[in-house]
Amino acid sequence: MVFDVTWPWNILWSDEAHFCLNGHVNTHNCQIWATENPHAIQEQTLHRDKVTVRCGFRANFIIGPYFFDETTANGIQTCSIKGQRYRDMLRDFVIPQLQQRGCLQDIIFMQDGAHPHIDRPVKSIARTAFHRCTGDQP
Repeated sequence: MVFDVTWPWNILWSDEAHFCLNGHVNTHNCQIWATENPHAIQEQTLHRDKVTVRCGFRANFIIGPYFFDETTANGIQTCSIKGQRYRDMLRDFVIPQLQQRGCLQDIIFMQDGAHPHIDRPVKSIARTAFHRCTGDQP
């Protein structure tokens, strides 16, 4: 195996986060340390208005943000991330951004094992576009 000292600079780290529009902090994505009572209960609505944003970064640039939304009769609304939407985001946003920067062939694409990320069409486009793709499960 040939040692490649540039590989850490070629990793594209990426993930999505949900941001509630009413000011509530999504503690799934972060932890807050405070001096207040950690057992305090704060009532919340079950389905809050939120926006889902994806971002990727490499040592020398950021790709994004990419907002998962759709236009409905009621206007623009956030939507759940399904395999097709994730694939469309890769095909229509991420891959063209990397091609424009001339670094697609060097990218090591990192993603977690969330269901939309391991959808068959997503794995197919990832294998085609990224020569080195991690988080890819058989």
